[in-house]
Amino acid sequence: MIEKLTRKNLKSFKPYDALEVKCDVKLDANENSMNIKEDILNKIVKKIMTLNFNRYPDPASRKVCRLYADYAGADAKNVMAGNGSDELIQIIVSTFVDRGESIMCVNPDFSMYKNYAKLAGGRAKVFELNEDFSLDVDGIIDSVNKEDVKVLFLSNPNNPVATVIKRENILKIVDKCNSIVVIDEAYIEFYGNSVIDEINNYENLIVLRTCSKAVAMAAIRLGFLITNYRLLQEIKKVKPPFNVNSVTQAIGEVILENTGYIREYTEKILQERKFLFDELKTIDGLEVYGTHSNFVIMRLKNSKQVYEGLLQNGISVRNYLNDARLSNFIRITVGSRKENELTIECLKKFIK
Repeated sequence: MIEKLTRKNLKSFKPYDALEVKCDVKLDANENSMNIKEDILNKIVKKIMTLNFNRYPDPASRKVCRLYADYAGADAKNVMAGNGSDELIQIIVSTFVDRGESIMCVNPDFSMYKNYAKLAGGRAKVFELNEDFSLDVDGIIDSVNKEDVKVLFLSNPNNPVATVIKRENILKIVDKCNSIVVIDEAYIEFYGNSVIDEINNYENLIVLRTCSKAVAMAAIRLGFLITNYRLLQEIKKVKPPFNVNSVTQAIGEVILENTGYIREYTEKILQERKFLFDELKTIDGLEVYGTHSNFVIMRLKNSKQVYEGLLQNGISVRNYLNDARLSNFIRITVGSRKENELTIECLKKFIK
C-alpha cells in the first residue's frame, strides 16, 4: 500500500547521505575545526535562560537578520533567515519552479540543488564544468536561456572542488541569464569577493550564506538569503511561519553580537590550509587542487583503498566513490595542526 501512496517521482530518488562515521579525526563535512569560545558559550546559556519556551519564535527572525545584515554588509530589509541553506534552497525552488520546469546547476556542485528540484516535481539540468573544473561562462548563459531554465544555482567557492567564478563573470551571468541566479556563498569568508553588494542592481540575483562554516555554528542550522526587496516579498510567500526556532535565533543573536572570533578562526584555518596544501603537494601520487575554501581536494589512483585506510586509522574524509566524475577524488576538511599532521602521515602509508 505504501508504494501506491508514495509520490511516483520518489520511487527512484536517493536521499542525501549524511551518515555519521565514528572516528577520532573528523575531516569529512567541512565543519569548522574550532568550537565557540567559552565566554561566548556562557553568553549563549544566559540568553537561552531568558526565553519564553511557551511562546512561538519571532516569525521574521528580525533581530538575527538585522545582526547578520550588519555582519555581511547588507540592509536588514533584504535578509531572510532559514534552517541552514538547505531550507532556503527548498524555499527558492518552491517559489519559482512549477512541476515539469527546470533548474540548472553545474557538475560537480552541491547535490541538494538537484534533489530539491526533483522533490518539487521539477527537473534538474546539469552543465558540466571544464576538465580543470573552471566554468564556461558563455556556454552556461547560452544553455540557461535556450533550455528555459527558471533558476540557476552556483556555489562560489564551489563545493566540492573549491574553484571560484570571478566576480565579473558572475555579474555577466546574472545580467545575461533570463532566470533567477542563486550564488551560494557558504565558503565566502575563506575567499572574499562576495556579490552581496550587487543584490539591488539586479532583479534576479539571490545570495545564500550559512553559519555552518567560518562562523563555526553548524549545530544550530542557521542560514540566510539576501536579495532585493521586491524579490524577497515573493520568496516570503513560501517561507513557513515560525521556521527558525527561538533557541537558534537566540544563539545566532549572541554569535552575531560577538563576531570578532570569526576573523581569528578564519585566519587560523587559512594558515592550516596552506600547511595542509603544501605538505600534500610533496606526496608522490597525489594531484592536489588549489583551494579557496576550508578544504582541500585531491585526485589519486587508489582512492577507495586510501579512504578505507584512513578510516581504519580513525580519520574520516569525504570520498566520492559513487560519483562518476569524482570517483578518484578525496576531499579533506582543514583541521587543527595535529589533525592535519596525523592525516598527512597516514596518507603517506596508503598512497600508491
